[in-house]
Amino acid sequence: MKFSKLNFSILSLFAALLTFSSCSDDPAITTGSSVTVTNTFQSTAFTMDAELDIEGLFMAPAGSLAASATVGEGVEFSNYLLNLYDIDIDENSIAFTCVAQSDDPTYGTLFRILEPNTFDRYYFTFAEAQNVNGFSSSNSSVNLRVDSDNVLVVEIGEGYDFKPGQNFTITLD
Repeated sequence: MKFSKLNFSILSLFAALLTFSSCSDDPAITTGSSVTVTNTFQSTAFTMDAELDIEGLFMAPAGSLAASATVGEGVEFSNYLLNLYDIDIDENSIAFTCVAQSDDPTYGTLFRILEPNTFDRYYFTFAEAQNVNGFSSSNSSVNLRVDSDNVLVVEIGEGYDFKPGQNFTITLD
């Protein structure tokens, strides 16, 4: 009799701990958070394997293409990076849609399948820590790197079909 009561008590304790440790209602990204996005590009062909701020490639003043927003309803970064992407962030995802057109004077000649050793990185720096524990991507050529509780890096790489209308979503855990 004591043995079964002990087993029941241990089982109950284990179930309670499992419930509290695995259930979290905290979103990955906090609505109302301030976030700044910056961009870098790295390529064997264009940058000799160096990761360069996009301003350097466009010969623009340092930091001039960074943008800041508050996470909320709607698209946080509309026409980001000289009308290249709409970027929408919510509590559980980061979504990109290429809004540049095929005849765009900045990007029109750059549309292609990205080559090996080519990385287009978007650094999202939040003013406060976020709760991102994992992710999945709707595109196998897009990855998420968690540099810290405040910095998420969306990395677009080899095989990405860089073209008008292309979109992807990173679902956050």
